[in-house]
Amino acid sequence: MHRKHWGRYSERVVNPTGPEHVRVLGGQGTVIGDGNTIYQTFTNAPASISSHIRVREFATIVAERTRGFVGREFVFAAVERLLVAPGFDSGYVVIRGEPGIGKTSLIAELVRRHGHVHHFNVALQNIRSAHDFLSNVCAQLVVRYGLSHAALPPEATAGGGFLSRLLAEAVEKAPDRRVVLLIDALDEADDLGVAVGANRLFLPAVLPDGVHIVATSREVHDYRLAVDSMDEIALRDDDPHNRQDIAQYVRDFVQANHDPMRERLAGWGTTVEEFADLLTARSQGNFMYLVAVLRDIRSGRIDVERIGDLEQLPRGLRAYYLRHWRAMMAADPELFRTLYEPVICMLAVAHEPVSAADLSRWTGLSPNRVRGVLRDWREFLNEERTDGAPTRYRLYHASFQDFLRDEVALDEYHEAIAAAALGKLGL
Repeated sequence: MHRKHWGRYSERVVNPTGPEHVRVLGGQGTVIGDGNTIYQTFTNAPASISSHIRVREFATIVAERTRGFVGREFVFAAVERLLVAPGFDSGYVVIRGEPGIGKTSLIAELVRRHGHVHHFNVALQNIRSAHDFLSNVCAQLVVRYGLSHAALPPEATAGGGFLSRLLAEAVEKAPDRRVVLLIDALDEADDLGVAVGANRLFLPAVLPDGVHIVATSREVHDYRLAVDSMDEIALRDDDPHNRQDIAQYVRDFVQANHDPMRERLAGWGTTVEEFADLLTARSQGNFMYLVAVLRDIRSGRIDVERIGDLEQLPRGLRAYYLRHWRAMMAADPELFRTLYEPVICMLAVAHEPVSAADLSRWTGLSPNRVRGVLRDWREFLNEERTDGAPTRYRLYHASFQDFLRDEVALDEYHEAIAAAALGKLGL
């Protein structure tokens, strides 16, 4: 069903016809390779500007979501065609799809390939405010295009006016007079502090000629994005091209993990192609399902002895989460209730990556017991390491947080964190 938008609007369901490797405009000093070129761009930026840039923080996301990246050329081709479409000299391209279909990976791959100015809204890390977004992208634009601003003025994060000004200045400096700005997870952006009627993140209603903003979002009723020029690309789990990429991801994983996967497939008496076909169907078009299930098959957590026939694999991501949750609960209900559930649910309600010491304080469990849980659940977690600081942990994907929110009453864990914070303040 079409939603109402202002100005030019149409929905584009991705079609792979046309050139598949057209250069995305606004390359902005491209040649990314392993991603280092992006970061080197900002090395000599003055501290008054560089302190606002979050590219280093996002490096982990770009690295993890582009590792083993497969396909999606049909999506890139659709984006690229829009960026050169007659009558679409500026505007928004919103890529929408269900959780786990690969939206963040798409944005990360565009960053890796082209080095566009970018911002990731990450609810699990509490990077979601208009202030976070505006300070980051405005600082990136100043440095990337050599704009004459020694520091960001206070109004830079108070609304979208300064961003509009910088985008116009950047177009004038861009070699091809084109600028592309990437935004991931528009739906995760926080509306707190954004006036009713204003666009989410204070995004401009009108973009200067030559400027395109490519954003991703879950399927939501309202993006809070009233703009003059906008197109959509719908990612659908049943799209034949999405299914082709799913199957290729499975083949590539088997090849990259040849020895353990050969043993697993031999146990089931199946071929690589049969295995790819079955997982494509079981995944329901969801890449996060593949990440989780293939990892468990490789490690031996899922094999012929544990599930018997491959037909016993769960159908869909939520079913996978439920299977794992209940299996851990059944193994030792008391240990699960007193140890595993508190630690994992604390991670689900934390607003930023946290250390084992934080989790120990909130749960009342010993640091050693907390670290044991973190080891046992490491496939669901991301680890963030900084020199001289304790390792911090967060849930790998918001879809697992969504599952926990539906499966477990999380209010008591929110309250425990709040009580611990008040206790630390002596209140």
